[in-house]
Amino acid sequence: MSSATGSGPSSGPDTVATRWSRRLGEGLLGRPRGGRFDLFPYLLMLPGLLLVMFVTLYPIVFAVNYSLMRTQVFKQLAFVGLANYARLFADPRFQTNLVNSLFFVLVGVALTWTFGLALALLLRRQRWGNAILKTIVLIPWVTNQVVLALMWKWLLNGEFSPINYLLGLVNLPGLNPLISTAQALPALTIVNAWRATGFSLLLMLAGLSAIPVEVEEAAEIDGASRWKQLWYVIIPLLKPVSLACIITLTISFFNIIVLPMDLTGGGPLNSTEVLSLRLYREGFQYYNMGSASAITLVLVGLDLILAWAYYKLIRAETYYR
Repeated sequence: MSSATGSGPSSGPDTVATRWSRRLGEGLLGRPRGGRFDLFPYLLMLPGLLLVMFVTLYPIVFAVNYSLMRTQVFKQLAFVGLANYARLFADPRFQTNLVNSLFFVLVGVALTWTFGLALALLLRRQRWGNAILKTIVLIPWVTNQVVLALMWKWLLNGEFSPINYLLGLVNLPGLNPLISTAQALPALTIVNAWRATGFSLLLMLAGLSAIPVEVEEAAEIDGASRWKQLWYVIIPLLKPVSLACIITLTISFFNIIVLPMDLTGGGPLNSTEVLSLRLYREGFQYYNMGSASAITLVLVGLDLILAWAYYKLIRAETYYR
């Protein structure tokens, strides 16, 4: 009888898998079993958690350790404290690297977000050909950076550039920004912003699709112009998406190496040598692990500071339900 009613100990639905699932759910919800906190679900997550902690924390501990040492390749010779940091910040080349990186990241992120939002506003409505245009914009983001660098090195070449040929047809002076200390960094920044616009476009399109049509219709009924709708309605509603986009791009731009190395090589006269490229050279060309580790921690600190600043400036808020 107990078996028929499902109340006995051997009822069909109460299998081992069901009991484990119930136990896992209770543990994840923080429900105590028998007055005690259930550690079972956390034990199941422990292997993955340890792996993530290892690949995240070990490089930081490694960098902190080596940044405080005088090294010969990977051999630690002596503890020097903050001497590596003091030498870096007193180095005029490092100061140039820092300024270059801040310009490259801040201006590049601003351009990328602006380009992505502008294209998203143009392509948000379903029209014929939009899918093709989205694909074209996304191609640079998924293309190998070596290929992009070689392509732009050819396009911006002062002698063989097809852009200069077209400018010559209308009697305009040609361009050769990659050999100019004043123009090389802006050119590199614009090329990188062009490369990453596809990523920004995808996020902006996702954010725009989540905005109710009724909100824009209400603003239009109230007499708001297109510009006011964009500034006072659309951009505020895109703040959560914009925050995610800007933080992701900031981390990506600070860590980029291939495009600057292959397009400009850090030149001319270190005018495009950003911190990530300097880090690569210190670690893998000069084998100065102490300085390379110090630069690594400077980059981590800049990432955290800018992420905190972005969060304060673009605080994610819920404007509608």
